[in-house]
Amino acid sequence: MKHRNRIIAVALLVAVAAVAFLALQRKPEPATPARASQPSATTAIAVSVEPAAVASVRDSLSLVALVEAWRDVDLHAETSGIVRSVSSEVGQKMAAGQPLLKVDDEVAASGLRKARVNRELARRDFERYSSLQKEGAVAVSSAEAMRLKLEDAEADLVFARRRVDDTAIKAPFAGVVTSRLVEVGDLVQPGMKVANMVDLSKLKIVSSIPEKQVSLIAEGMPVQVTTDVWAGKEFLAKVLSVSAKSSRDHTYRVESVMENPKETPFRAGMFARTAFVGGSSREALLIPRRALTGSIAAPEVFVVTGGTARLKKIVAGGEYGTRIEVLQGLAAGDRVVVSGQSDLDDGSPVTVSQGEAGR
Repeated sequence: MKHRNRIIAVALLVAVAAVAFLALQRKPEPATPARASQPSATTAIAVSVEPAAVASVRDSLSLVALVEAWRDVDLHAETSGIVRSVSSEVGQKMAAGQPLLKVDDEVAASGLRKARVNRELARRDFERYSSLQKEGAVAVSSAEAMRLKLEDAEADLVFARRRVDDTAIKAPFAGVVTSRLVEVGDLVQPGMKVANMVDLSKLKIVSSIPEKQVSLIAEGMPVQVTTDVWAGKEFLAKVLSVSAKSSRDHTYRVESVMENPKETPFRAGMFARTAFVGGSSREALLIPRRALTGSIAAPEVFVVTGGTARLKKIVAGGEYGTRIEVLQGLAAGDRVVVSGQSDLDDGSPVTVSQGEAGR
């Protein structure tokens, strides 16, 4: 009997263990969380639009420019020798022809005296032979030889006089000395740079015009010039020349000329701002600058048609304040998205806000 009870107890334990094992193996199903309300794939996106409009514009272009001297010249020695005197300092104003420095001229002056003597002797010989030839005392060929000798002596005199002149390095025009590279006692050689001068009586205002706008610039066009150095003042220049060849960055050098005002003088190397304004107005199709979704180099806009936003590529022109000209891709009256375009894809359904649509 006890043996039977023991068997029954063991069986019961095995059954309980089996039930517990099965209960542990069964995984409870996770509770399904309440789903957040998702917007429908066809939910329209609220946007603001403005129509492309035709307006009268006057072509203008404002750019940073650089002020250059009317003339900027490096001065070089034309003879060899020791610098004996210096009569110019950096920043000094010089008159045209005024010496800046002088090279030793002893040898050159001696050569000039000798050339003058030879020329005088040749002149006397020529006059004497000319008289004898008229009297028939000498042959014509002898008189002709004396004439050639006189011309040779005159050429030597010109050369000697030029050598003396070259010992004095003079200002080629009225201007200001910006640098002097030699001192008294220095040895100079022909072709050696010794100084630099600029003429600031007039100025060149140099601008780099992008190739898209270079066709707007013409010689003689008035140019408004301003600078931070003389804030609040405006100066008038005119276009002097437009380069026929672009630089590597596809811009063209445009030089404008203006008188250097005495009360508010400009200096070479200063920055300025140039404004080129066209002489007549024209009609242009304009949209807000903020409607662009791409860069100005590859502009795109969203156009709302029948409750749908369509992405369109356009060709942009010049900028006029906060608006930009559209050369191709849109027509007058097309509604372009100016707010909310960051949430749009091509073909997205949209609703137009009432305030912007009626602007």
